[in-house]
Amino acid sequence: MKQEQASLSIEQRLAATRTFRDVPLATLQALVASAGRRTLPGGATLFEPGETYRKEVYILLEGDVVMHRPTGRQDTVMPGDLIGLANYLDKNDYTTKTIATSQSEFLAIPEERFKALEQAQPELFNVLNRVIAAKLRERSPDRSISTGVLAQPVTRVMHTPVASCSPETTLNEAFNTMQARKIGSLVVTDDQGRLRGVLTFAGLAEALLLHGARPDHRIAQVAAETPRTIDPDTALWEAEEIMKRHGAKYLIVLEEQHPLGIVSQTDILRVLISRPSTLTNRFRAADSIRELAGLTAQLSEAAHDIQETNHRPSSAVRLLSEYHLIAQRRAVELTLRWMEKRGMGQPPVGFSVLIMGSGGRLEMLLNPDQDNGIIIEDSDISESKPVREWFDSFCNRLNMNLDRIGYPLCPGAIMARNSLYNKTLSKWKQQISHIVNQPTEKAARWSNVVFDFDTLYGDDALTTELRRHALAELKEKPRLLKMMADHDAEGKPAIGFFNQLVTMKDNQGEYIDIKRNGLRLIADAARIFALQNGIAAQNTTDRLNALQRVGKLSGDFKDSVQEAFEELLDLLLTHQIEQARSGRELNKLINPERLSPQSRSTLRMAMRAVKRFQEQLKDDYATDIF
Repeated sequence: MKQEQASLSIEQRLAATRTFRDVPLATLQALVASAGRRTLPGGATLFEPGETYRKEVYILLEGDVVMHRPTGRQDTVMPGDLIGLANYLDKNDYTTKTIATSQSEFLAIPEERFKALEQAQPELFNVLNRVIAAKLRERSPDRSISTGVLAQPVTRVMHTPVASCSPETTLNEAFNTMQARKIGSLVVTDDQGRLRGVLTFAGLAEALLLHGARPDHRIAQVAAETPRTIDPDTALWEAEEIMKRHGAKYLIVLEEQHPLGIVSQTDILRVLISRPSTLTNRFRAADSIRELAGLTAQLSEAAHDIQETNHRPSSAVRLLSEYHLIAQRRAVELTLRWMEKRGMGQPPVGFSVLIMGSGGRLEMLLNPDQDNGIIIEDSDISESKPVREWFDSFCNRLNMNLDRIGYPLCPGAIMARNSLYNKTLSKWKQQISHIVNQPTEKAARWSNVVFDFDTLYGDDALTTELRRHALAELKEKPRLLKMMADHDAEGKPAIGFFNQLVTMKDNQGEYIDIKRNGLRLIADAARIFALQNGIAAQNTTDRLNALQRVGKLSGDFKDSVQEAFEELLDLLLTHQIEQARSGRELNKLINPERLSPQSRSTLRMAMRAVKRFQEQLKDDYATDIF
C-alpha cells in the first residue's frame, strides 16, 4: 500500500481522501505549492494544550495521529484531514494534544497563504465549510426518533398510487395529463412498472424553453430526471432529513424498483399538524378570547412534545410556529365576531392581516411578541372615513386580544393599530418605494423586521402583490440592502479570540444572547441574500435552500450555516422549555458555563459558522457601488 502511495503525487493522494475528494486538481496543486513538509517520528507531539498558535494549518498525508481533546475524547486523524482548523478560524492557542503514534508526514500551510487560497479558490472555501458542517453534525446530540408520529414509516402518509407514464410519452401528452389531474409531476416507468425517472413541470419547461425540445419529443429523450428514492420502511423523520439534506421537495417510495408512492415535505408537516393529540382543533374551536388564552398557556408542554417528536430543531420550531399562527388566526376570527356583535358589521373591503418578523419566517419560540400589520384592499371607498374607522377599531381590538392571549404588544410598535402598518396596498407600495429610493439607517432596521412578512389571515393575493413589488424595487435599487447589511454588521457572533465564547455580564451572571448573537445574524444574512436574488421565501431554512439552488451559496457553505442554525435553535428551544416547565420567566440568554463541555464545544463551532456567514455578507457589500 505504501509503495502504491509513493508512486502517486501528493495531489493525487489528497484527491483520494474524504476531505479533498471533490476538489479540482488545479486547486490541490495551488495548495501543495503553498505548503511546506513536516515529518514527526512516532511518539512526538505536533502541538500541546496552551502552546501558542503557530499560524499554520496542517494536513495529514501519511501516518497515524491521535488528537486528545480537553473533554477526554480521542479522535483519530485520517489522511487528508485538516489539523488546527479551529485555531486558524479563531486565532487561538492550541487546546488539544496531537500526537503522532507512528512516523507521520504533514503538509504545513502558513495562515496567510491558506487565507489567500481560501479567498481565491471557492473549492477550498467549501472544504472548510464541509468540515465545519460535519463537525457540527457529529457533535450534536443523536436526534433519531423511536416513538411518535415521525417514527412511523413513510407508507402511512405517502400518496398512492403514483401518477405515471411511459418513457415513450410525449411532452405534450405529459403536459396535458398533469394539467387535467392538477399534479406537478409524473413518475416514468417501463413496461414492467420499474422506475426509470420522473418528469416535473420545471423539467418540462426547461426542456422546451432552454434545450429546444419539441412537444412531440419523448420524455426519455429530453426531460426525465433521476429522483431520490427511499424504502417503504423508512421512518418519516429519516425521509424529512433526506429531503432537507438534498433540497428535495419529494421522495419516491420504491420497492424492488417499483414505485409505491410519493411523499413530500408538505405531507410530513400536515400529519404533524393534524395529530389528534395537538392543540390545533381546540384552538380553532375556542369560543372566547379567555378560552383561547387558557389554551395558549399550554404551548410550553406542546413544545416539549414537538421537540421530542421532530428530528430537526428547525422543523420543530416551524411546527411550533404553526401552533402560534393557528391561535392568532382564531384571535382574528373572534375579533371579527366582536366587531359584528357591536354593530360594526363585516369588513367593508378586502384585507390581509400580516404577520412579520419571526412569525413571518415561521421561527417563533415560546415567547414571541407581536409584529403585525394590515393591508387594506384598494377601492373607491378604502380611504373614506367609515372604512378607516372600521379598520382602526378592528386593529386596536385585535392587538389587545393578541396581548390578552399571550402575545405581548410590540415594544417598537410594529402593530396593525399603528398607522405606519395599517394602510391600503397602494400606500404600502408607496412606503416601500420611498425607503428603497431614499434609504436610511432607520429604514434598514425597519426592513430587517418588516420584510419578513406573510399572510396571517385574509386575502393572500394582497400579500403576494406587496412582496412582488418589494422584490422588484430592490432589484432595481439595491442600496437599501447595503444598509441592511451594515445594520447586521453591528451585531457580533459570540466568539472571540482564543476560542472563547463572548458573554455579557450583569448582576444575574454571564450569558450569551443566542438570538441576538447567533440566530438573528443568520436570519439577517439569509434575508438580505434572498431579497438580493429575488427569492420570495420567508423561512430561513427555505431561503438557504433557495440560495443554494440559484448558486449564491455552495452546498457545503449552506450546510455549515444550516447546521449552526439547527444547533442554536436546539439550544434555545431546550432552554425555554426548561424555563417554562420550572415556572421561570422566559428569555433567550444562556450561561455557557451551565452547558456540558461537549455542548460548549458545539456552540463554539456553530458561532464560527455564523461568523463566516456574516463575513460573506460583509464581503458581498464591501464596495460602495450601491
